[in-house]
Amino acid sequence: MTLIDTPALAPTAELVGGFPFPFPEDRYRYSTNVEPAGEPRATPVGTWGDAIVDIDADYRHELDSRASILATDPSRHAVLPHMVPATWDAMLTLMRELSTSYPETMHLESLGPDTWRWRNDLLGITQEFRYGDAATLPEEPLRYITGQVQEDIALLDQRSDQLFVDAGVVTFAADWSFGFDVGMSFLEIHGPVPRVRQMGVITRAHEFLKRLQPHEPYRRTNWTLTIDRRLDVSTEIYPEWGPDRETIQTVDDAEFGRRVHLRVEVQHLIRLADSGALMFLIRTYMLSLEQLATVEPWRARAAEVLAELPDDMADYKGIIKYRDRAAAWLRAAAPAPTPPPLGLPAWPTSPPEVDVTGASFLVLAIGTDDDAVLAGNIARSWVNTATNAGPTRLLVLDSLTEPDDLGALRQSLAEARTGTRILVAGGQYDVMTALAIARAAGAIAAELAAFVTHTRDLPLYCAHCAGTNRVAGAPGEVVVCPGCGVAVEIHAHHSAALGSFLGSAAEPAASAAAGEDA
Repeated sequence: MTLIDTPALAPTAELVGGFPFPFPEDRYRYSTNVEPAGEPRATPVGTWGDAIVDIDADYRHELDSRASILATDPSRHAVLPHMVPATWDAMLTLMRELSTSYPETMHLESLGPDTWRWRNDLLGITQEFRYGDAATLPEEPLRYITGQVQEDIALLDQRSDQLFVDAGVVTFAADWSFGFDVGMSFLEIHGPVPRVRQMGVITRAHEFLKRLQPHEPYRRTNWTLTIDRRLDVSTEIYPEWGPDRETIQTVDDAEFGRRVHLRVEVQHLIRLADSGALMFLIRTYMLSLEQLATVEPWRARAAEVLAELPDDMADYKGIIKYRDRAAAWLRAAAPAPTPPPLGLPAWPTSPPEVDVTGASFLVLAIGTDDDAVLAGNIARSWVNTATNAGPTRLLVLDSLTEPDDLGALRQSLAEARTGTRILVAGGQYDVMTALAIARAAGAIAAELAAFVTHTRDLPLYCAHCAGTNRVAGAPGEVVVCPGCGVAVEIHAHHSAALGSFLGSAAEPAASAAAGEDA
């Protein structure tokens, strides 16, 4: 058994928090799955995608790995002669991206026509160069810039209505050979991929790429499984890692969960403005099954995707020998169910997935200040998924104590058609109020989903004045009813129909204390 497990230098929390989980539903099929780049994507545990070039705690470690691979195997770097202008274009484009996304550590300064000063404080690099003049750089432009970004790079030339991979530096390939593919067309490279021609996916992708415009980058994800935390699982070194596909089946469950990784590529697609070449950036992220299982929605979804994946696709990805065990491992890692305390609402611990079978979608983000940021991130993630499934409307509100916001919600619900899925993100008061209004408008439980960003406040139904008001508190606490001034205890008992907790007169001692606090 070849045990090559290169540990990440980033803490597990950082790895998980920035992981681009690739599955929007419980079933996976090949698709173009492209979206505009640069928009952060919220996940149950963090965000990813706010920068086109991503720098993390593994920066130096991965750059050292690339340098070692290139020293051993120069075929991972190739530039056909006609692509030299594109390499300069790619280098300057990436320097601009770095200086924009990381202005504290990356600096690009124009010194005059075609003359620049580049400074990378993370690596202690300062370089003045003249655009297009090879004598002003220590090495070829593509090799130079891939020594400073974690992404692999492939450059495609567009000619004769086709795209050709004619340059690149690819050191972290997932079971393919860059050296073999150099000079091949995009369609030729993807010829062995099952189903893509029959489904029309590869043709649509090819046409989309040919229409890409400068300054309009897109991104997509791709995935597979990798044994151990190996970035380089290229065809060139198959004898080093290929046997692990057999031997991993013999290890115990604990080792299996540590060593099998979900490997995700975030691929950025960029039309270079000066040369017209197409730049593919390929950034690789990995989480072990053990780490993946710490995020319950990811664990459950990945298990379903692997179990359902057709054999021909699993075989092409090279995972068919241990795919079933990976699915079984993830299913066995499900946490034991813990029923909520009687009388309290059972809020999910992570944003629920969008039910894409809905006829249309109404997404609500409710909150102000910092609460609005979190609710907005969750809502945008829902919208990104929902828009691919049907008509989607995003409604951003400050508070359901505001008459205008209440009116906007009621109007949106009145316009919703049967089968609309309603998703709400916000504080407990606003979520419970919105759900109650939706139910009153005719929504059923299967059409509703919510995520509570905080439980600092709640809707309180006072048994004495029959009013419902927003109060800061939690079940078991005593507050003064804003409607009648009675000190009431908030009971651990709520009504989904009313969208409120029950409050009734507190014991005298507690009432006095509540009065003093008020």
